[in-house]
Amino acid sequence: MDEWGWFVVAAAGISLGCLAIYQLFLRPEEMPQRLLSNEVGPDSSPELVLGDMTDVLSSGLPGETRDREEILPELVRAGMYGPKALAEYRAVRAVLILTPLFAAVTAALIVEPPIMPYVAAGGLFLAVLGYSIPRLYIFTKAQTRSREIERGLPIFADMVSIALLAGQGLNGALKRVTAQLQDAFPLMTDELDIVIRQTEMLNLNVAFEQWANRSQLPEVRNLAIILGQSQRLGNDITTGLMEFATNLRVSARQRADAKAQRASFWMLFPTILCLWIPAAVILIAPVYFEFAARRERTREIMP
Repeated sequence: MDEWGWFVVAAAGISLGCLAIYQLFLRPEEMPQRLLSNEVGPDSSPELVLGDMTDVLSSGLPGETRDREEILPELVRAGMYGPKALAEYRAVRAVLILTPLFAAVTAALIVEPPIMPYVAAGGLFLAVLGYSIPRLYIFTKAQTRSREIERGLPIFADMVSIALLAGQGLNGALKRVTAQLQDAFPLMTDELDIVIRQTEMLNLNVAFEQWANRSQLPEVRNLAIILGQSQRLGNDITTGLMEFATNLRVSARQRADAKAQRASFWMLFPTILCLWIPAAVILIAPVYFEFAARRERTREIMP
């Protein structure tokens, strides 16, 4: 087998290894359920992603303190509240980093010396990619969760206000609104379920403050402040919730207008580029063909 054949074999082996890791550990429909655990009990501990090797892999690499300060808040913001969420994240990241490196070393032992630099470069590239993919996944999931909460908060506030005006209590209104919003905003209703359980265990103010700490959204923080002050001072909660919902809709409309204006500005660049190409063809092509024709006639005239 020639050197290119060995290179193809090594590349195929590395690709199959990464695909196997993705299928086993990083399937989008299974990984959140493995990392997310809201139940507490002696038999409710979720199965770890890598089993008994999770703690070994998570503690075997440096940077645990830095990950606890930077990654753990992102995991919480993404809705991954399991006690082993950070350990599972570090273990999966370690597997995605070490597997391409070991595969590249193995492939380098069987290929010809001229191919070794390419195998090493491919292994390093896949290792860097394996380091970046988990962080990108967590960031994307956190952003998706935050956007859904931002969209659902005005509707939630309006529905709670209507339920309170109809004569229901605040806890009953929260449960009824949460059940009605389950299909439209499933991620936000997961948070509301936690809020309801914490309200039953502690009180409403603590529950909403905990939600604000988890989501790290200023809108949720403002909602917690409104509810806390209304209960503390005895004010009408429905008026504050309606004003809160109105302000959220105004802010959302302003953000949408700003995005639309930025989009129209950035669209100028491809538009100008698409106009420059035909303009350059129209202006330069006649001159080029005329120059080529004159040069050809000059060659015919000269001996």
